[in-house]
Amino acid sequence: MKILVTGAAGFIGSHVVARLLKDGHEVTGVDSFDLYYARGQKEKNLLPLMLHPQFKFIEDNLSTMALVKVQKGTEAIVHLAGQPGVRGSWGSSFHRYVTNNLQVTQKLLEEFKGSKLKRFVYASSSSVYGDRGEVLSEDMRLEPKSPYGVTKLAAEHLCQLYHVEHKMPTVALRFFSVYGPGQRPDMAFHRFCQSLLREAAISIYGDGKQIRDYTYVDDVVDVVAAALGADVAGQVVNVGGGSPATLLEAIAVLEEVSGKPCARTFLERQKGDVFSTRADTAKLERLFGFKPKVSLKEGLAREWEWMKRFVESEDEERAIKANVQPITE
Repeated sequence: MKILVTGAAGFIGSHVVARLLKDGHEVTGVDSFDLYYARGQKEKNLLPLMLHPQFKFIEDNLSTMALVKVQKGTEAIVHLAGQPGVRGSWGSSFHRYVTNNLQVTQKLLEEFKGSKLKRFVYASSSSVYGDRGEVLSEDMRLEPKSPYGVTKLAAEHLCQLYHVEHKMPTVALRFFSVYGPGQRPDMAFHRFCQSLLREAAISIYGDGKQIRDYTYVDDVVDVVAAALGADVAGQVVNVGGGSPATLLEAIAVLEEVSGKPCARTFLERQKGDVFSTRADTAKLERLFGFKPKVSLKEGLAREWEWMKRFVESEDEERAIKANVQPITE
């Protein structure tokens, strides 16, 4: 199948591309290298993919690019591109969330509505639920607690609308706290691992008792790959890892797998942060026959090993730059 993957250079996107190529698909990836975090990490994500004969990469901004570049022959879309970050969605930057999460999704749906897509997979978020304090199922009332969550939910509604009115085979996957090797530098486990490696205190927003349903990236990738062929058009499905834990419990696991104790600094809770996200994955199991495979301990051990290499490479790059001598005549 010829598949378009948006956000292909990102954390989840690069893992998805690798899996689709492994499965024998032809993949076109699009990414704008948004400055939300360093371009260098995204380039490293892409590096092992760029030499694959079935992968084509386009650097462009979906909000302005002519989609005719990617329309011909495209049979499925995995739409992972978007503006991330609950905390950053407040205030003057909100227009970026409207553009990158909502308008770009509408543009893709509109441009491809007359084509013969086999599937349009939209990456949604557990943020659409808000702060319910209970196990979250797909049929619950949705009350997002951040502007970010509002834009993700609105894009979900667009996917459903285009499915009903234009027969587009959309499916929205609500991801819960995805982690693993290649995780964005603003995300908790990346920051925690880096603090441990730098022998610095871990910064915790709130009291650390907030609960997250941590989902290892390979489990997410398995579901995305399955969604391309499963009978799930028009559905909304939770993708949770089955590893709910408080932040303090997760830090204790990270201390165990790293062998390093860590100091903690507690900061004020951030606006939009919810207390508990725990996924009801009964629908995921029913539609996909899928259960998460990677435990929190195993997943954190893998991320820790990746982070050690990542920090070592960062230090090496800094050392090289610091010792480069200017060329003089």
